Amino acid sequence: MMNRDRAIDLIRRYFKAWVDMDFDLFAGTVHDDATVRENTGAVMEGREQLHRWFAWWTRSNNEVDYWNIHHIFYDEEQQTAFVEWTFKCRYEGQEYEWDGSSAITFRDSLIYEINEYEAKKEKHYPYK
Repeated sequence: MMNRDRAIDLIRRYFKAWVDMDFDLFAGTVHDDATVRENTGAVMEGREQLHRWFAWWTRSNNEVDYWNIHHIFYDEEQQTAFVEWTFKCRYEGQEYEWDGSSAITFRDSLIYEINEYEAKKEKHYPYK
């Protein structure tokens, strides 16, 4: 059964795999039947799509500058984590940076599902 420490370790390794462009690290964190739903609307399902996605992304002159984790909340009963983070990358020649969160579920001690959500990096306080 998944526990908090294992969940946090998997999440940190998944994020690190993107920053380091480390396919083996990435592949070792996701379940064969995993689904990732990006904040862009893209959905990758299963081992083959996930591996193709990671390989394409990291071979296309794209680069993750950082993916900093701010908070990880974990519910052992639901086998689910909620992660708040800041992400910065260069994608197809443009620089992007945003705050976001991910709802992550686990199965067989691996990441089974990720749903990503974006929050605008620039904040404003209209009622201050």
